[in-house]
Amino acid sequence: MARKRRAARVKDKWTMKKWFTLIAPEYFGMAELGETPADDASKVIGRTVETTLAELTNDYSNQNTYKKLIFKVYRVAGDNAYTKFWRFELTREYLNSLTRRRTSKIEDIVDVTTADGYKLRVKSVVFTVRRCKTSQKRAIRAIMRQIVVEKASSLNFVQFIQECVLGKVPAEIYKNAKKIYPIRRVEVRKIELLAEPAEAETQPAVVEAVA
Repeated sequence: MARKRRAARVKDKWTMKKWFTLIAPEYFGMAELGETPADDASKVIGRTVETTLAELTNDYSNQNTYKKLIFKVYRVAGDNAYTKFWRFELTREYLNSLTRRRTSKIEDIVDVTTADGYKLRVKSVVFTVRRCKTSQKRAIRAIMRQIVVEKASSLNFVQFIQECVLGKVPAEIYKNAKKIYPIRRVEVRKIELLAEPAEAETQPAVVEAVA
């Protein structure tokens, strides 16, 4: 009997829940990212959802399958839960596939502020054709940092994220770094949102009732 009562309680909890459709930000086409259940719309605020660029754009070319985007819910209206950018990263499997013996892997981590005040932590990586000298690594790392910082300061948040995710920032690093030493691959491997500008931070999470 006790087992039946527990099963009934679990069933009742699920029947009380409703499903909310997760919506990508406007700058990613407001694509549907899936669904999440909750018995109260306010409980959906702050939840995260992970997808790949391939799933988001419906373009399953190889370079999109290893790019992961993580979004966070900030607003619920009716059955829709609207998200904003939270994190971008490359899959571990892809990064491991780029590692080669007798080559150099050069990484840089830098905190930047976009033209419209978003603070981000950007992690970029360069893979060389062969192993290079410490002085060459230092010069390449300086180029990586300079380009990322300059791009961030000259672009707004959305523009910067798109240029990193779609490969424009890595291409710029490649063009300049290959003058120091032959380069095999350049990637922005991770972007984390550290802080939003004051006006965005003060906006409360919103749950909108629909009549």
